[in-house]
Amino acid sequence: MPVLTSNHLRRIQPGLGWFFCFWLLTARLFGQTNLLPQVEIQTVEGIRQLTAEQAAQHLPVRLEGTLSFFDGNLFACFFQDDTAGIYLVYDHATGLPPLVTGQKIRIEGVTSPGEFAPVVELKKVTPLGDGSFPTAKKISFEDIATGQEDSQFVEISGIVRSAILDPQENYYHLKIATGGGFLEALTNKKLPAGNADDLADSRVQIRGICTSRFNSQRQLYDVRLLVPRAEDLAIEIPAPTHPFDQPARRIEQLLQFVPHGPHGNRVKVSGTVIYRRDDQTLFIENEKEGLLVETRQTGPLLPGDQVEVLGFPAKGEYTPKLEDAIFRKTADGQVPLPENATAVEALKGTYDCRLVRIEATVLNRARTGQEQFLVLQSGGFIFNAYLEHKNTGLNFSYLENDSKVAVIGVCVIDPGNDWHVGPDWRAKSFRILMRNPSDIILLLRPPWWNLEKMLWAVGILIIGVLFALAWVAILRRRVQKQTAIIFRQLQTEAGLKERYENLFENANDMVFTHDPGGRITSINKTGEQLLRRPRGEILGQNLVAFVAEDQREAAKRWLEQASQGLEQTTTEWDFVTRSGQRLRLEISALLVKKAGSASEVECVARDITERKRLEREILEISNREQRRIGHDLHDGVCQQLVAIAYRMDILGDQLHEKNVTESAETERIGALLNETIHQTRSVARGLFPVRLDESGLESALTELAQNTTDLFKIDCRFQSQSEPLQLENSAALHLYYITQEAVLNAAKHGHATHVNITLSQTNGTLTLVVADDGSGFQAQVASRSTGMGIRIMRYRARVIGATLDLKSQPNQGTQITVQFNQRSQDSLEAK
Repeated sequence: MPVLTSNHLRRIQPGLGWFFCFWLLTARLFGQTNLLPQVEIQTVEGIRQLTAEQAAQHLPVRLEGTLSFFDGNLFACFFQDDTAGIYLVYDHATGLPPLVTGQKIRIEGVTSPGEFAPVVELKKVTPLGDGSFPTAKKISFEDIATGQEDSQFVEISGIVRSAILDPQENYYHLKIATGGGFLEALTNKKLPAGNADDLADSRVQIRGICTSRFNSQRQLYDVRLLVPRAEDLAIEIPAPTHPFDQPARRIEQLLQFVPHGPHGNRVKVSGTVIYRRDDQTLFIENEKEGLLVETRQTGPLLPGDQVEVLGFPAKGEYTPKLEDAIFRKTADGQVPLPENATAVEALKGTYDCRLVRIEATVLNRARTGQEQFLVLQSGGFIFNAYLEHKNTGLNFSYLENDSKVAVIGVCVIDPGNDWHVGPDWRAKSFRILMRNPSDIILLLRPPWWNLEKMLWAVGILIIGVLFALAWVAILRRRVQKQTAIIFRQLQTEAGLKERYENLFENANDMVFTHDPGGRITSINKTGEQLLRRPRGEILGQNLVAFVAEDQREAAKRWLEQASQGLEQTTTEWDFVTRSGQRLRLEISALLVKKAGSASEVECVARDITERKRLEREILEISNREQRRIGHDLHDGVCQQLVAIAYRMDILGDQLHEKNVTESAETERIGALLNETIHQTRSVARGLFPVRLDESGLESALTELAQNTTDLFKIDCRFQSQSEPLQLENSAALHLYYITQEAVLNAAKHGHATHVNITLSQTNGTLTLVVADDGSGFQAQVASRSTGMGIRIMRYRARVIGATLDLKSQPNQGTQITVQFNQRSQDSLEAK
């Protein structure tokens, strides 16, 4: 890569100019105006002339000059050669040599657009010894405010407003007033004055690196100077040694016209403290005028304290103020009394920054940030009164709107833009800065009955009247609609009544009602035909009187449950006609409660005599088939299995005599065959209990208990408490199957350990009880379940004319009771 030295550059500068002109013309013709040849740049000024797009091409740089300012804590690294100054960007991880301000160095790197102006990204730094600073460029505040002097070593004069040491940075921050504005300078060198406070109000000459502060859009918003050496800060005109010894000026004389005299320096005023708002704001006044003092001096001051203030006069919102001031307390004093004023007088501006008392009406209360304020009205003008909100401050919520109050505080004028000379001028607005909650004086609470409440009352009254008129109209319309609805309902009910009577009288089933005592109150024609009795003979009679005598006790219990509205399944009873014929009816009941009258039970009864006959025939066919299959298993399959087992034993003996190892396998096969024979015989006995035909129900139940004990390993016992029974074979078979189902449920599902089967007979009624100590269940849930076991048991009981009662509770076992009457058996046989 070619290297251009400064001597070469001076010799070939005219040629380079023609070269760049030719290159720019060619690049413009081909649309490449932002591309530069990769020629190494050796002057800072050459870098500063680049645009942001050109600097972003990372052009090679080789420079030699002085490190004008370096502080890693401030991220400040500035370089100066003979042409200009520039900011250097470096990475701490690159391992650069130790750098100090004033050092002569040679740098190598590339250009970068930076965040405001072009910068150099360092790649290599070579120390060359001590360097020399160039002559500082004298500039004005207007020059430095343009941002064009960024990173340059400049010189400017001004008056020091304040000098404050930042303990974290260990830098003095100097606020300097120049001809056009304020400038901040930073230095960590020894100050030319004894201490920072002695530097205030001195005219100084200051040299330093101009640094820019900018936003994310690369726009300048502030500038400051970094002073590299102690000699770069020199006092031209020192501040007075004893500044408070100068004569005091009256507050009203500030910024008045004076043909000749000093300007830009601090002045001294004295007055009485009326409000210390915070550590940066102070209000004082004398007998004629008030003054806003901006200060960073800390220390307690109370209203009434006499103070002397040194500060720089400046234009306030309406009256002058003192900036960057210091003060000292000269004496204690009485708390000043406020001036009584009106809103009109405050708008004239004569009370700006003075302590006033204004009477006004509260319009509203609000809070913003650290302040709460009142919206007040006085003399037709609305203004705000502010109170700094503190943790111990009083809330304005106790003040009601329209309350009459007097507020005390500092009046601050907002003159607005419409100013003119003359006594008729008025400020745009003003505000009151209250000092504490005691500056609010409640003069008069708002009257309870005011215009707002009167308007509300009138409005509510009008709304009430309108609502009443609307309600009357709505009621009238509703009455008309309701009358039409009632008329239609009466017609509908008359038609429904007629249709109901037709349905009631012509229904194929017997439909009747009875009172809670069982007395029949109505019955249709089908009921008369089934019972073979006229309606007059049936009405008024108790329903139980028509039930067969052997079922009347159970029927009475059913009537009690139906009258109480308990949920029941459909029941079946035998009714006796006038001729003495038994008729099987299936009855469904529903308790109907009527408001203002006694409740009734509505019942529908269907003749199921023929259906029961067919069911019994089907069940008999099923029992015969089970008996046949049981006999076939017992006499056929079991005998064949016995023969096979016998042959297997013979085969085993023969193999054993021959010492064949497979003889043991034949023994195992024989054992499996014996087990299969045992299980097959159990299945045959389950399909049809042979013992039932041979020895009767008691013997069959005894065998069932023994088989259950052997099969499920539980304690199952049978006990008969009656003489040997003479039961028809089909009834005994149904009772056996009911017992078998109950025992299997207790063993398999109830996990019972004890099952007791009891058979007893009293007055011709046989009672069969199966009780266990299993897990039990909710009997009401079981009655609604779709399981087949309980339903089949109930069905078998109904087939033989018996009743089945089931009682069970969770963890309390289950008890099934079957009651069978011999006369029911006889009637079934007759049917």
